[in-house]
Amino acid sequence: MLYDIGFFIFSIFYLPTLIFKGKLHKEFLQRFGAYDKKTMESFRSPSGKIWVQAVSVGEVALCKIFIPLLRERYPGREIVLSTITKTGYDLARKNFERTATIIYFPLDFSFIVKKVVSIIRPKLYIMVETEIWPNLLKELAGSGVPCVMVNGRISDRSIGKYRLVKPFLKGILEKVMLFCMRSQADADRIIELGAPRSRVKITGNMKFDIGPAPRSGSAKSVVASLGLKDGEKLFVAGSTHPGEDEMVLESFKAVSKELSNIRILIAPRHIERVGDVEAAVRKFGLDPVRVSECRGDGRSEVFILDTIGQLNDVYSIATLVFIGGSLVRHGGHNPIEPAIFEKPIIFGPHMFNFRDTASVFVRSNAAIQVHDKEAFLEKVRILLRDEVQRKWLGENARRVVAENRGATERNLKAIKEVAR
Repeated sequence: MLYDIGFFIFSIFYLPTLIFKGKLHKEFLQRFGAYDKKTMESFRSPSGKIWVQAVSVGEVALCKIFIPLLRERYPGREIVLSTITKTGYDLARKNFERTATIIYFPLDFSFIVKKVVSIIRPKLYIMVETEIWPNLLKELAGSGVPCVMVNGRISDRSIGKYRLVKPFLKGILEKVMLFCMRSQADADRIIELGAPRSRVKITGNMKFDIGPAPRSGSAKSVVASLGLKDGEKLFVAGSTHPGEDEMVLESFKAVSKELSNIRILIAPRHIERVGDVEAAVRKFGLDPVRVSECRGDGRSEVFILDTIGQLNDVYSIATLVFIGGSLVRHGGHNPIEPAIFEKPIIFGPHMFNFRDTASVFVRSNAAIQVHDKEAFLEKVRILLRDEVQRKWLGENARRVVAENRGATERNLKAIKEVAR
């Protein structure tokens, strides 16, 4: 009851943010358990459903390998895939519209989740990464539905917040039947917060299992639309955050004075920032062009990725990749995605959301970590000039990925122990 009241107060204050950011879309009513006729028809199927919760783009991307294997292991079950963000929802629709029922995750009010659970009637609930929603977990456990966490992680940033509500969390975590955590550190943290030790397994990071998409029409079309010519280099800054675009552009402008065959593509983490990135580019006296508007004329030096689901295609054609969120205190993003394509990787000091993964890459000479803006500028300049070092870093990155595969299979084996 107290949680419902607190969540309601938070929702009231968060509503203006949703309106301001344009996130009150037509499907938002799904968050109250209101579904269209087609969705309701899919819920009426008598087969025992597996409900997978993937909050946003990163988690949905993991489902590209996880859900097909889940369907293979449980062929008589239907999949319900829920997300919270619009970008996650759009990507889920793009990848799974024919193989799963896609919905927005319900608001975690007790009366809403009770309604949604009664509509979906799941036989198994799987949360991808750390998605702790108290009312939903309580309702599922009360209905006898096994709840499982896969690819679980507790970041440096979130552990402090969780510790503040540790007494409350313990009772909630006891509702979860299985915790498949990425690393020993993640396992220790979830146990510290109240997860029963006997239910915690270390299964590794599923992101290492993501295979490279073939250089098919999608990636080739990106090359064509950008108008890249043989011998031209493409510096990709992936998932950037405010404050980083300027540093990336400064490095590009400095290097472009020495190398005439270089282009840059900036992919902001949040697509609504495209306009801000364009403004930053113009401040440097450069002309930006959105990837969706490229016509292959080869005139622009600076591209901005303004579409969803194309970042991997862009990584596959990159000469050098910078991992955004690491030069500012955001915590970084996943370096595994470009590593799959044997790309040389550079990131800043703030990789605390991916601390274990970043450490593996740095120890294995599979990525370069810089500690300030000046070092970043210098390393970018060196790497764009040195093909031998780029190749060495890329090969090491691909080897790290190969050596750390297998988490998805381990998770599926663990799920089999609790699924009904």
